[in-house]
Amino acid sequence: MAGIAIKIAPLGVEKDDVDWLADSLKSVFNSTVVVEPKLLSMSVLLDFYDEERDQIDAEGLLEKLQSTVGVVPQQRLLVLVNGDGFVEGLNFVFGVSKPGWGGVVFTERLRPEYYGQQPSIALYRMRLLKESLHELGHSFGLPHCQRRCVMRFSNSIYDVDAKPASFCSSCAAALNRMIPGLLKIP
Repeated sequence: MAGIAIKIAPLGVEKDDVDWLADSLKSVFNSTVVVEPKLLSMSVLLDFYDEERDQIDAEGLLEKLQSTVGVVPQQRLLVLVNGDGFVEGLNFVFGVSKPGWGGVVFTERLRPEYYGQQPSIALYRMRLLKESLHELGHSFGLPHCQRRCVMRFSNSIYDVDAKPASFCSSCAAALNRMIPGLLKIP
């Protein structure tokens, strides 16, 4: 084990999807992955809901979560929100993160039905995994990457679908330099 614990705190996200994500993260990281469904309450979102936009202020929420939960050096918190997030200057974000703390992933735009397509659990879960890996990557200190990599910036759902659910060799090497043994190498 790399000594890093990943805690998943779902807010309105289906248990089956959260459990699937936890198992998927365990296959990528040499980390303890724990789901904590009661760590946070849905009420935490109320202060950051922008009624005019019908979205959640992602940066405000992230700041509040960090101050509420605190920073635990050997832990990353991944908050999954069944909702749509935004940051100032962007129409939406799939997620946000803080190095050394963790991140938040918003699930609304990851669902195919958001785009008028047929529901697909497999596609939704793959998108959820990619964005979770992306935000966790930032929380471990990785920047955006221009390669075929999960750390590539996603400006649209097409970008999410186009990138792999894995770190490129450069990002994997950087992660293993920063936190030796973090990644499971196939």
